[in-house]
Amino acid sequence: MTTELINTVWYACIYGLMAVPLTLSYRTSRVLNFAHGVYVTIGAYIPVLIAKGFGIKVSPILAVSASFMTGAIIAMASHAFVFSPLIKKKSTPVTLMIASMGLWIFIKYAFYAVLGTLQKAWMTPIFYTSPNLEIPILISFMGMDIDAKLLLIISLTSATFSLLAFFLTKTKVGMAIRAIADNPELAQITGISRDKTLLVTWAISGGVAAIGGFAWSLFAYVSPETGDNVILQVFACSVIGGLISLPITFVGSVIISSTENLLIVFLHRYLGVELSFRPFLSFFVLLLTILIRPPAGAGGGLPYRYRLRSIFRVFQREVKKNV
Repeated sequence: MTTELINTVWYACIYGLMAVPLTLSYRTSRVLNFAHGVYVTIGAYIPVLIAKGFGIKVSPILAVSASFMTGAIIAMASHAFVFSPLIKKKSTPVTLMIASMGLWIFIKYAFYAVLGTLQKAWMTPIFYTSPNLEIPILISFMGMDIDAKLLLIISLTSATFSLLAFFLTKTKVGMAIRAIADNPELAQITGISRDKTLLVTWAISGGVAAIGGFAWSLFAYVSPETGDNVILQVFACSVIGGLISLPITFVGSVIISSTENLLIVFLHRYLGVELSFRPFLSFFVLLLTILIRPPAGAGGGLPYRYRLRSIFRVFQREVKKNV
């Protein structure tokens, strides 16, 4: 059971780093971004490319910084060239979602082409590989041997979300992002530039998602399909958070991680369920969440905090009509 608990912590941190920025980008721009998985993939590959391109061991600080910057740049380009023009034309959420699908396919196969070219030029395998990092296997602490990579990912997740919380609550740009997320029309009246604020939001979202990709590369091989392989779980975490709540999205990552690592083991041992049913459990949690508490999704549904209030108001109006 110890192994399953450790894996639960691993996956909770990874899913949290991937899902929280997806919720942030949707809450501010109302784009359900299917290209989000590509940011994850590229973030996982940047340390690999640095290590193989320069023939060196990459320090974690360099790997995280390079992954964040690359993911931020690609996400900003996605917004500037695709989503921003559509938002200015007042495109519907469904149109934006379809555009994100096209962007996902374009970036994914462009990245495939780049990796294929580099593999031929460097004469070294790039597909299904892992980064060469300056990280020891174990760290001794108070007489105990601790997995250094596990300690790194816990520290990285804690630092990332602490900095994100500070940025959103204590800085002017962060408060502008929150204002745009809550009421874009009112925020613009007060002088906040929606386009510039969204650009910063997309930079943060792409950068943090890329850090999630780096976290994935710490314990698993990376490939051009890395982001696509986990996108179902990432969307499930965000849907549990209602696509609006960053803290609840992280809670969702803990739920999905526990489902895939603890619940599946219980079902396997006592009911004979195959371990290959892990993706099914994630999909089941996603479907159950949508049926019980539908979020403010691409169809324009109401967020949780408004849904019950709106239903109550409709009930009051119907009562008054019949009195």
